[in-house]
Amino acid sequence: MGGLQFFCTAVDEPQGDLELLVESMKAMNAKSDPTEEERKGGSGHIGKMIFSAGVEHLAVAAYVPEEKQSELSCEEWLKVVLGAFGGEVQRAAKDVCLGVVKANQDKGVFPLK
Repeated sequence: MGGLQFFCTAVDEPQGDLELLVESMKAMNAKSDPTEEERKGGSGHIGKMIFSAGVEHLAVAAYVPEEKQSELSCEEWLKVVLGAFGGEVQRAAKDVCLGVVKANQDKGVFPLK
C-alpha cells in the first residue's frame, strides 16, 4: 500500500506555457512550513503529471522523485501519455520531463475541450 505515490492534476494559470508550468511544479514540490496556517507545497516526495491547456497546445509536465526513479522512468511515463494523443516530448531528464500536445482541428484535438 504505502499511500499516495503519484497523481495527475491540471493548473489553469500557465495557460499552456511550459516554463510557467515548471514553476507551478516547483511550488508544489517546495518544502512546506508546518508552522504556517495555510500550508503550500510539500509534495516533492510524490510523483506527478501536471496539465495546462493553452489555445494552441496542451502543456504536460511529469515529475518523478529520486526515490521512485528505479520504479518509473519519467521520460517513458510522459511518452506513453503523450503518445495516446500524438504529443511530443520537449525536454527530458530523470526527474522532470516536459511535452506538448498540439491542437489539430483536422484530427479533433482541442486542448481546451
